[in-house]
Amino acid sequence: MRERGEYYFTLSVDGPAKIQAISDICSVDGADGRNVVCYANQQEYDKLLQAGYQPNLQTPPSMRANVTMWDGNGTYNWNAYLTYNQYVTMMQGFPSAAVSGRTCTLLDLGALSTSNHRHILGVRLNNGQPDGKPKFLYTSTMHGDEITGMILMLRLINELCTSTDSRIVNLLNNVDIFIFPCTNPDGTYYGGNNTVNGARRRNGNNIDLNRHFPDFDDGAHPDGQSYYQDEAQWMMDLAQQYLFTMGANYHGGAEVMNYPWDTYQPLHPDDAWWQLICHEYADLTHEINASYMDDYNNGITNGYAWYTISGSRQDYMNYYGQCREVTIECSSTKTPNASTLPNYWNYNYNSMLTLIEECLNGVHGFVYDAITNEPIQGVTVTVQNHDALGSSVSTHTIGDFHRPIKGGTYTFEFSKEGYIPQSVEGTAVDGQRIDLDTIYLEPILTQSVTLAAGWNWWSTNLDITLEQLKSALVAALPDTTSIIIKSQTQSISYNGSSWRGALDAIDIAQMYMIQVSASCTITLTGILANPDEHPVTIVANGNTWIGFPLDEDMSLSEAFGSFPVENDIIKSQQGNAIYNGSSWRGAFQNLELGKGYIYKSASQEIRTFTFGTSNNRK
Repeated sequence: MRERGEYYFTLSVDGPAKIQAISDICSVDGADGRNVVCYANQQEYDKLLQAGYQPNLQTPPSMRANVTMWDGNGTYNWNAYLTYNQYVTMMQGFPSAAVSGRTCTLLDLGALSTSNHRHILGVRLNNGQPDGKPKFLYTSTMHGDEITGMILMLRLINELCTSTDSRIVNLLNNVDIFIFPCTNPDGTYYGGNNTVNGARRRNGNNIDLNRHFPDFDDGAHPDGQSYYQDEAQWMMDLAQQYLFTMGANYHGGAEVMNYPWDTYQPLHPDDAWWQLICHEYADLTHEINASYMDDYNNGITNGYAWYTISGSRQDYMNYYGQCREVTIECSSTKTPNASTLPNYWNYNYNSMLTLIEECLNGVHGFVYDAITNEPIQGVTVTVQNHDALGSSVSTHTIGDFHRPIKGGTYTFEFSKEGYIPQSVEGTAVDGQRIDLDTIYLEPILTQSVTLAAGWNWWSTNLDITLEQLKSALVAALPDTTSIIIKSQTQSISYNGSSWRGALDAIDIAQMYMIQVSASCTITLTGILANPDEHPVTIVANGNTWIGFPLDEDMSLSEAFGSFPVENDIIKSQQGNAIYNGSSWRGAFQNLELGKGYIYKSASQEIRTFTFGTSNNRK
């Protein structure tokens, strides 16, 4: 084992504390309460011996029997293991094998920096229109000697590329599916590119990849390494790029669904959902073989309750990647006799499809900007009084979000910097899809307003308070001893230390006259007001101070339409115009954002109008 750089052994234990102590030194691979199965590199093995442990060395799983490799002749029947070159050729051939109406794209995350320069390969499968759909990630064999899942994943890709079954068609029409069959090829082909005999758990640099990811409870580098291995870094990059809705990572050495957390005793906020999903997967396998996947709680276990580890891929994906990823231990024998591989396909096939279908259930929807009507990416969707520890999700490129959750009634909050948060209630039903009405978030706008020394005729299209305006003025003129803000009926003034007067609110339908002692620029922040909610009342045969609450400049004829009567007059601070019964005459022809006006009515009646919504407002 010294030559392999990897030791495989068992240790006797007398309780969870002992398992934790061993896990702090090396990689615990399994535990039954009395014994643990472990892997260690040379440094870890020496440390165990120094600590007084007495490992019972075992033959590594991949060296217990010669495995059957495919000879490359005839049709591959999924009952032999593949050489590295056969694996690469198969992956490269999948895109051209995809039938009409679906797209299979080869993904190459890169060549590993180890001497063999093997590649991390995957595929992306959909109907050619992936936007707006949940994304699902299947991966396998991050422990190089756990190879059953690799064959399952290759066969699943083939099925998704070629099957015309309506269930497969529906999946590809509605889910964006990613599959990476072997995420540790240096470990799988440690014995050479032509065999998986002698495969080892760790990667080419002798790192256990499933102890190597950032851990929210134990830090960025829980295994003590100073940088991330390519295999881990590329997976983290992939997770951050796509923000998968759900995923699963196939392992071997047991037959059980291992759900979060691995590193943390408190339960995941979605623990009830996790148990539902995991039992569903395991129960479906029992319909084929009642003796398969029946470890622990009838085929499922909480990771921490089984045995705690730090730096697992599953915990990273759930906490940092917004992906509800589960670890599927799919074969008690890590590298089973190749002739039995079709059996594992039969056991897992229905479950694998059902797990993908689960990301179509739960709560879904879209988030748009209320002003531009454009989708908003990066909105955080939080389930109030429920979400914690990274369980919130975010909107994707076209504003879509997908939130698997246990049945129940919840309040969903939508928030992003620069927008006013919004909350809505929704009821999820187990096994069903719920689509919320489209969410429109009001953007928080910032406006800079330049005021000249003296009087300024001002209005705003932002929903702001008088306190905001007063604070902006004082901030722009910290040394002033005189500021006056007047509406048509009230005023307020600043004497250098305090404000006095009766004015107590700002209404976007009105103009305000602001007097300042020196020119300045004030900054105001708020949401765009809705003019429909602020009608303008024009007094009979007299003057009314009006604001202009739209977000775009507008001509007088467009702004007022059929409202004016003959001899109505509109005044700005620079000029005026008169209505002659058919059009406005005068040098002043356009209403401008941020300006105020005086409307002189020639009518003997009180009239009311609204400017209406801007062209862009939803």
